[in-house]
Amino acid sequence: MPTTTKERRFNFTEATVESLPYAQPGQRLVYYDTTIKNLVLRVSSSNKIYYLLKKVGNRTIFHKIGDANNTSLKNARKRMAELIEQTNRGENPNDAKRKIRDSITVQEFFDQYYFPDYSVMRKKAESQKMDKISMRLYVPDTIKRATMLTLTRADMERMHNEIWRRTKSVYSANRGLKLMRQMFNKAIDWGFPCTNPAARIKLFPENKRDRFLQPDELSVFFQEVAKIPNAASRNFILLSLFMGQRRRNIQALQWSDINFERRVAYIKTTKNGEPQIVPLSTQAIDLLHEMETFKTSTWLFPSKQSRSGHLENPQVAWRTMKERAGLTDLRLHDLRRTFASYQAITGSSNEIIGKALGDKSPAVIPIYARLTEDPVRQSIQRAADQMVAAAKITPPNTGVAQ
Repeated sequence: MPTTTKERRFNFTEATVESLPYAQPGQRLVYYDTTIKNLVLRVSSSNKIYYLLKKVGNRTIFHKIGDANNTSLKNARKRMAELIEQTNRGENPNDAKRKIRDSITVQEFFDQYYFPDYSVMRKKAESQKMDKISMRLYVPDTIKRATMLTLTRADMERMHNEIWRRTKSVYSANRGLKLMRQMFNKAIDWGFPCTNPAARIKLFPENKRDRFLQPDELSVFFQEVAKIPNAASRNFILLSLFMGQRRRNIQALQWSDINFERRVAYIKTTKNGEPQIVPLSTQAIDLLHEMETFKTSTWLFPSKQSRSGHLENPQVAWRTMKERAGLTDLRLHDLRRTFASYQAITGSSNEIIGKALGDKSPAVIPIYARLTEDPVRQSIQRAADQMVAAAKITPPNTGVAQ
């Protein structure tokens, strides 16, 4: 692609724009469309942005149209036509943009810009959901109603402390602050004339949780799980323990993801963005075979109440079970930790445990490449056997029946 000023004028097409190399750090290149006058493309080291370049009155203005990675050339040219009409009336589109920018509230910025243009475009579904939860539950109404450009560092510090006092959770307080920090970072990227008031505010210390089911707790755990009347919730909890996978991965399992011949489950999308093959213990296979005899859906855990069609949140059954069992401090995610802990107890290495959990820590990636299913399966089986032995039960007493 051309580099001289003369050569930077050419007919824009989707292919030519996509093939343009990014600029070197600290450089910014400007390309001019020979088909549509006043349409230009600014290319930096990290993005390609369509702009209107036009003289309005005595001023030459640059007005951002959109990122070429998210805005089609067709839509950019359509928006150009609208802007040209506006400037022909003597109006400066930057004035209207500036007016909106100066008066926009935190909630409006989240709804109109941050969530649709960043969260939806750049984040996974789980992170999008967390952004919505953080805005709805953690950020106080006084902050939501405030204009972006009037907030100060003191406001952010007060918000951080207020969330903690209201929720008694350092995690909730930190999530609220992190969301505000991200929102201001994007606002600055998009041209807001401000600094980030949430930057460099120290997060509350978050203690790493190490709770897992102790050997003397497993018996009552299995007994109370067996009493859960809803089969989907009951079997979901048991499979979570015997597979050690994240809740959303197990919830989204379909019968087509289970290979009984190879004794594995296929998880299409993980937190790391990569598929995973999970070897299954005898206990998990027996449970799945029994579940298969009364399946009514393509999902392992169907639900008519959820939008997705599968089980989303078994919290009612979980809360009732753990209160009856006297395990009130136990969380669903602790079952994953229990699975890993019993692998460690039975002598599995950190690399094997990481492979079974789908952990992609950079320190162990080279080792994963050398691991086959067999040592991972052996580790999983030893852990499952150890849990069942500690509970002093035989597999039929795990309560998997319909």
